[in-house]
Amino acid sequence: MTATDATAEQAPIALAVVGHTNTGKTSLIRTLLRSSRFGAVRDAAGTTRHVEAATLTAAGQAVLQLFDTPGLEDSIALLEVLQALRPVGAAAGRERLALLLQHAADYPDFEQEIKVVRQAACSDALLYVVDIREPVLGKYRDEIAILSMAARPLIPVFNFIQSDRQNLQRWRRAMADFNLHAVVEFDTVAFDFEAEKRLYQKLQTVLEARYAQLQALLDYRRQLWLSLQRSAAHQVAELLVDIASYRRPAAAGDDADAVLEDIRQRVREAERRCLLQVLNIFEFSEADLQHHPLPVANGRWNRDLFAPETLKEFGLDAGSAAAKGAVVGAGIDLMVAGLSLGTASAAGALIGATWSALRRFGGDLLARVKGQRWYCVDNNTAALVALRQLQLLAALLQRGHAAQHKIALQRQAPPPLPPDWPQRLQTMRNHPQWSRLQGPAQDVDSGRSAFVEALAAWVAQPDKEPAGRVSP
Repeated sequence: MTATDATAEQAPIALAVVGHTNTGKTSLIRTLLRSSRFGAVRDAAGTTRHVEAATLTAAGQAVLQLFDTPGLEDSIALLEVLQALRPVGAAAGRERLALLLQHAADYPDFEQEIKVVRQAACSDALLYVVDIREPVLGKYRDEIAILSMAARPLIPVFNFIQSDRQNLQRWRRAMADFNLHAVVEFDTVAFDFEAEKRLYQKLQTVLEARYAQLQALLDYRRQLWLSLQRSAAHQVAELLVDIASYRRPAAAGDDADAVLEDIRQRVREAERRCLLQVLNIFEFSEADLQHHPLPVANGRWNRDLFAPETLKEFGLDAGSAAAKGAVVGAGIDLMVAGLSLGTASAAGALIGATWSALRRFGGDLLARVKGQRWYCVDNNTAALVALRQLQLLAALLQRGHAAQHKIALQRQAPPPLPPDWPQRLQTMRNHPQWSRLQGPAQDVDSGRSAFVEALAAWVAQPDKEPAGRVSP
């Protein structure tokens, strides 16, 4: 291999995204970039009028240059023009395209198509985006015939695959008729990272000399995707710990309603912050949220967290203390000579006895003796926060950045809470110093970080057994 060849193999791979007008070319690039800021996406023909470029990198190295091209609008007439040209070389297809570009001024009616042809001729490979909801018409066959003249690897990308599986098979047969078997199913609206992975793998099969570059990109994108999921899961785990471990002391003469409302507001604000952080991690914004049925607007859940009907939607008991959103108990810390729950193993038996006494005799009696109550978020509210965040995460993981519809949660049961959720909840209850709702969390010798990481591992994969159990 010469130095020139080695340099060429390290240069970014030029990838022209081509196809009929309004098939989702810009949408494909947006989804690959994980950004809704590239280009313009509208449900109208001819939205893209010029060639626009974007770059995918791996560890700071440019690997793919994606060129968004205008839509092919009159392929039937253009193919007739190309077939009428009489090239002198043996490579008739490429020569015809070269003649067309050489005399582009003579064909003003094909201004947009010539932009596509010019980009196709200087690219390493072409992604031909197909809206599989459309019937297999002659104009699409003519487009493939024209693009094939560029003598570049051509990979059909089937878009909107969730819409019509039967028509998808028709398109597969049509591509096979052109000897195009390396096709990719890639829905730019309902995102699936496995589809993105297959796209890079198909490129590897047709660009063997660039295999290592594409593998580096694939590995990097996989790690990036996992990193995004972990970051979002960590935010949710932090939220759950902050809420479930929060405890608010109150003297007997304090206004209970005011205290409870203060707790509710702290919980609402914490959930709001988490919501905005998770959206930001996946490059989405409040503008992507739908007011209904996803009950979010202006960074808030429209349906109040503490409303009984919210609990019913998630299969929780609306008749419990969650209707108020807080549990009232006695000042346990005062009963164990000032020791906080979980701070000293030697106090374990005493704490257990105290807790049993609290459950047996009731908070009102103990509060009367000690003149103090403590308040915390009840079990159902903590579970509801977890379930709401899991549903939102599931929606974001499946959303492409080209989607024009608002994020809407499906009316279906969220993933179940982990089998050891009661034990985990008890652990959080036993460590009020973990909560940031009342100030900076204290993590000295408390195991908060380890607990958060273990909880985040479950949030990231709620269908699997939770990793790392922390004893109460």
